[in-house]
Amino acid sequence: MPSKHREESIYQYITRMAEQFPELPYIFQDEYTAGARDCKHVFFSDELTFYKREKLAMELIEVLKPCLLNQTMMEALRKSLEHTPLYLYYQNLTNRIELLLSERLIDETLLYTFAIKLATESQSVKEVKLGILILRFYENDFTRKIIKVLGFHSEFTLYAIEAVENFRDYNQFLFTFVQNTTGFGKLAALIKCKPIHPEQQKWFFHYGAVNPVAPNLSAMLCFTKPDMREFYKQLVVTRETFPKLSYLIAYACEDNDVKVFEGSFDLIEKYMDTAPTYANTFIDLVAVCTIHKSMEINWQQGETTFEHGWTFHRIEQVREQCFKLLKKRKWKKVLDIELSQPKEKTSLIMLVINELNLIVEYKKLRPMLNRDFFHMAILKYVLIDHPEYYWKNVLNDLEDVLPKEIFVEKPLDIKDDEITKEYIPDIWLVYLLKALKNEDHYDEPLFIRCLTCRFPDARIEAIKGLRYFKSEWSALVEQALAHAYTIEPNKNIKKRLLRLMGKADQKPVKEQRYVDVDEIKVFPSRWDIRLMTTKIAGIYYRDLSVVEGLIEKGDILYLKREPENPYDEKAILVTAEDGYVLGYVPKADNEIPSSLMDSGEKLYAIFQSEYIEYGKAIIQIMISRQPKEAGKIIPFPK
Repeated sequence: MPSKHREESIYQYITRMAEQFPELPYIFQDEYTAGARDCKHVFFSDELTFYKREKLAMELIEVLKPCLLNQTMMEALRKSLEHTPLYLYYQNLTNRIELLLSERLIDETLLYTFAIKLATESQSVKEVKLGILILRFYENDFTRKIIKVLGFHSEFTLYAIEAVENFRDYNQFLFTFVQNTTGFGKLAALIKCKPIHPEQQKWFFHYGAVNPVAPNLSAMLCFTKPDMREFYKQLVVTRETFPKLSYLIAYACEDNDVKVFEGSFDLIEKYMDTAPTYANTFIDLVAVCTIHKSMEINWQQGETTFEHGWTFHRIEQVREQCFKLLKKRKWKKVLDIELSQPKEKTSLIMLVINELNLIVEYKKLRPMLNRDFFHMAILKYVLIDHPEYYWKNVLNDLEDVLPKEIFVEKPLDIKDDEITKEYIPDIWLVYLLKALKNEDHYDEPLFIRCLTCRFPDARIEAIKGLRYFKSEWSALVEQALAHAYTIEPNKNIKKRLLRLMGKADQKPVKEQRYVDVDEIKVFPSRWDIRLMTTKIAGIYYRDLSVVEGLIEKGDILYLKREPENPYDEKAILVTAEDGYVLGYVPKADNEIPSSLMDSGEKLYAIFQSEYIEYGKAIIQIMISRQPKEAGKIIPFPK
């Protein structure tokens, strides 16, 4: 917490800054990081047991008691706060203090004076948080002022909310925090506040969802709180309220099906009836695309019944309304303006592009890339969905923007649960290497360089690429493979390197077998039904070097009955597209699929693992269902 004066407390700093910059929310805080660690833990990742939290609360109180007697911050308490953050157990702490006060095991006056000192005189964020928590037991005008001044700063909002829980106007106090905080502070207040008064409901609708952090969750809270249902039911959609409703729908339903929300039927009906008149801005376009996406029926997951007033007929009506609206020529200009100067989230812009089935010039993506080059929504679009259009551009750009930490002399053995945001550029590199192989472009220096990069999957893709382009190797490759082998920490990758160098371990020859799959080939469609998820059994006994680098996540595998199998008359072979046998559907899982196949159903599998390897061969078995009528694709006006 910054301070101009060495002896200035945090409370004095905030008071001084609030006088210099009286507008709210406070502009002298980082709205993206203040309170982030505390709120993320409390609302999204609290894994401590009740017993552990109680133990921590008891331990803190034991080191707190001597401080009360001396009215000074003793080293033991300071170390305890430093070692174990309050957000881990703050509610247990306040409950225990309340118990001790009621039993007169703590002096009420000493506790109060010490809490005032912590909250107003300390230069430590952790000590101020403890002071705020203790002040919950002393409601008066002075403590209310302290809690409000500190609570308007998002670093302390979570603790201020806990502190005012027993105050006489608790919910109104929370609403004050909702109105006057930002970032994680506002999010915490939104979660706790109940908009029971009409003026609160109106404010939630107009301003509640606007938040620089977690805008989707903020919008969902404003969209789904029980106290808001009657408001939306009575809402009249006008030129003023339409853009607010667009914003809520766009953000609340970006990753959610609008149909699952209570009251959504009437609200979407009102929105779509007025959209032809009022929808003109980019956020309106996002909302319509979001609704259109929600009108897709997920047949694969057995979506055949609906709640909240939705029916097949109404879903088709809304879908048709969206279709007609999205065909209007005005959206091309609206989208171009947003692409040239992106203001909304990258994921929302990409949602529109994907929903309209557009191939956008790479140069039009440049402003978004400049804002956040490694955004995963752009990755999916340029390197997973449409690599044939963009791989050259991405290759040219990545050379300049990849962090130098990616290419190291000591490759890492990173487990799946250790992958953090730090490795997003590495994931881009993985998919670029995939694209280079799929598009038949041999960039030998890049493949060699990636043999020793830090990310395991990138090293695997480099090996796959070099195997694929083996006929084009220069003399440098053998040397690079040998060096990579000596420093590779992952045993499975070492085996891949050995096989690529032609020095595979001398083990018993494994089976290589092909079967005819011409008659069982299917063409997947969105109407296909998921039957089960299982794994390929017996894969250990197959020679996987034949298919190394050829089978990836999302690939189609074929299922062929083998009733003559001497060990299992219900046996089902799992093969690659060329009929190479990879193994079997496990005996424990093959009864239902074999019965379906014997009755004439066509089944196939989708490979679910990142790559095929012993112990890593998960498949999703699908029932083929050919559509009676093709779906519509929205043509974007030229």
